[in-house]
Amino acid sequence: MAKYKQIAEVLKQQIIAGSYPDMKLPIEDALMNEFEVSRNTIRKAIDLLAELGILYRIQGSGVYIREMEHDNTINASKIRGISAEFADHKIKTKVISLDLIEATTEIAAALKIDVGSLVYDIKRIRYVDDQPYTIEYSYFNKEVIPYIGKEIAESSIYNYIEDDLKLKIGFADKYISATKLTSSEALIFQQAVGDPSLMIREKVYLSNGELFNSSTVFHNYQLAELFTTATK
Repeated sequence: MAKYKQIAEVLKQQIIAGSYPDMKLPIEDALMNEFEVSRNTIRKAIDLLAELGILYRIQGSGVYIREMEHDNTINASKIRGISAEFADHKIKTKVISLDLIEATTEIAAALKIDVGSLVYDIKRIRYVDDQPYTIEYSYFNKEVIPYIGKEIAESSIYNYIEDDLKLKIGFADKYISATKLTSSEALIFQQAVGDPSLMIREKVYLSNGELFNSSTVFHNYQLAELFTTATK
């Protein structure tokens, strides 16, 4: 994990523990000394927490901590995944299937590749505190992501892409809608056929604009809640 991400996680835990009762972070120089890193690394850690809605800056005054009103929710404005969103919880992943297939017309259109190109077809159930939270149907372009094995799929694929493959995930298009569960999804969520589900279709790109992932994710309506931070 990148150093600034490690620092961001430490700061997050300190915030949760109430280490900053005045709701303000120490100045950058103090944080640089505490973590023995450069100013740029500290700023990247702060930027990451600001993007998550945990911190905010007031020019000329400092960095302040927002009241945490969105615990146990998914930040719809970020590309993080279950492992990062619920880092303080027990996360388990069950891989239903993982196959290397040739892209059909539909898959090729979704990933903007040629029909017949090789893609990883992955179906997973993500559990949070032993409760089925999401069902994920994902396609990864093998030309961009050359290998995904079961061990990787059982963990965080995004962490693998950034930390092991050294690729930078840039942005995603997300389409959020309500749908009804089919029999297979209802069985996993232990709900009734036709019960509602929050569905997110997303296309994820590297920072260079290259599309590498197309996914459809069904969320357990009894557990899932989304939030986003809006700006003017």
